[in-house]
Amino acid sequence: MKIVCISDTHSQYHILNDILPDADMIIHAGDLVRHGSVEEIQDFINWYSKLNYKYKIFIGGNHDGSLEHSKDQIHIPKNIIYLENTLIEIEGIKIWGSPVSPPYRSFGFMWDEKRREELYKTVPKCDILINHSPPLGTLDLIEEGRNVGCEYLALAIAKVKPKLVICGHIHESYGTIKKDGTIYINPSIMTKKYQPTNLPIIVDYQNVCLSNCS
Repeated sequence: MKIVCISDTHSQYHILNDILPDADMIIHAGDLVRHGSVEEIQDFINWYSKLNYKYKIFIGGNHDGSLEHSKDQIHIPKNIIYLENTLIEIEGIKIWGSPVSPPYRSFGFMWDEKRREELYKTVPKCDILINHSPPLGTLDLIEEGRNVGCEYLALAIAKVKPKLVICGHIHESYGTIKKDGTIYINPSIMTKKYQPTNLPIIVDYQNVCLSNCS
């Protein structure tokens, strides 16, 4: 199973049209758009639905507020899988996804400590875990030198031990790392200054081989 990972496109996803590689699956780890309106998110979904992948999975992010408060106004076609604190199984691979992040200003899906603690206690056994915010201490270092990920997500990952964790949110922590047998991926397309210059990250799931698009 070859997987293309992207995140934090912030409405500039069309620039990916010429660089997205062939694969079986594409996963978007949230912040689809910039302002989070219904129209913006619908435009993204219309674009995403036309991509030539057998499986197309996405979660929301803190910039995708309409998915939290106006989801009934958004049409998600059957050839796309949207995960919101839910699990799906594809070709024997269990995938759980969540849009949740720790609070920062007034954005979507930013849950307080109690709600996050309760949510992440319920994470089921899965092979791939997708969450918009990273876990505390992994791919969560901001430019100011602080780690801003979620401690409760970190505890859930330590318990569930997924093969892959795909997160975005922290643009400047783009990249991959392996810890305790789990591969962590931050495929944010945007840099800290919102320049869409980071490349998608490709995963060969069976062999856990990582490479960048060229």
